[in-house]
Amino acid sequence: MKKLGLILCLCVHFLSCLSGYAGTPEPFKGGTDGPHVFYRNGHVFVKSVEKRDTSLVLRSITYSERKHALLSCSIPETNDRFSFLLKDSLLIEPDQYELPEKMIVLSDIEGNFLAFKTMLLGARVINKDFKWIFGKGHLVLLGDYFDRGLNVTECLWLVYKLEQEAKLAGGKVHFILGNHEILNLQGNTEYVRQKYLANAKIMGESYPLWFDEDSELGRWLRTKNALEKIGGFLFCHGGISPELARTKMTISSINRISRNHLGEAQEIIPPGNARAVFDQQTGIFWCRTIAKSKISMEDLDMILAFYGGQRMVIGHTLVPDLTLNYGGRVICIDLYHEENLRRGFMKTLLIEDGICYGIDDKGEKSSVFTVAFPHKDESNKE
Repeated sequence: MKKLGLILCLCVHFLSCLSGYAGTPEPFKGGTDGPHVFYRNGHVFVKSVEKRDTSLVLRSITYSERKHALLSCSIPETNDRFSFLLKDSLLIEPDQYELPEKMIVLSDIEGNFLAFKTMLLGARVINKDFKWIFGKGHLVLLGDYFDRGLNVTECLWLVYKLEQEAKLAGGKVHFILGNHEILNLQGNTEYVRQKYLANAKIMGESYPLWFDEDSELGRWLRTKNALEKIGGFLFCHGGISPELARTKMTISSINRISRNHLGEAQEIIPPGNARAVFDQQTGIFWCRTIAKSKISMEDLDMILAFYGGQRMVIGHTLVPDLTLNYGGRVICIDLYHEENLRRGFMKTLLIEDGICYGIDDKGEKSSVFTVAFPHKDESNKE
């Protein structure tokens, strides 16, 4: 029955990827989007695509200083709106932290604002006004907030906004890069919805410019890490493969190399450690072997020991429920958010006092460890 359920989930997910966000057909024209912030010639340019009557129009405002820009996001698909200020400065994020009392960990939202909002409300990270109410808690986001959905820009700005509010409350938002962040920073539009490419024409800004080093979102994304250690937990998008661990790069080395090469096309990333970080099979953004239990327990023990972690938490590879591999040493959290939302039930990971739970969109906790299974060496399994 479990195999049948997984097959059905995969079929539904495949069909939803064809049909688009919340079951609607992929639009072949633009839609509301923004704001997008660009820095040029000593000025701040803010551009948005807005709907007026039945037409889409460009709204553009120029500011002399970033501190004067009050920005707003409108999400017509959910009838929501929130406002925020640009940060005074953008700093490189630390990559190692003490364990907080509680953490919510959520991955692979892929531009689905309704799913993101629903889970954050249910976990009491935000209130209905999109304000941070999680106190000193940490919100850990494991990448792939880009592509497929209709509200990528608004999801990114909500994370940006909550970072500032969490810091003031003594909490923290961790935004960790996934392979779709990497693709977009490279200017790769293979998975980008038609909406954004159409909007790029309306805005007069080619899509790669939205996230380059002269844009606020591009600069912000370039401060982010590929790997973080919080207490005894290692957090990344795809996973730390044995091949990557054997390079003996530290956590900080992986993050430094990642930042140094963000935006470079895959084919020009130099061989050696940089290629190991970005490798599309064994690199930290792309690895699937750990989620699929295709490495040995000995290799996993080696990885955890080298990086000083007790558990690894990963997204990237879809699973039907929060899944523990290797006797609980690996926790997979990339769930079928769109399908689950359509069914009226969402779930993600809560870590409270070092103990792992599932938490649903109603705020109800359940034990993750009920889905644990004994480890089997599947390193040779196809």
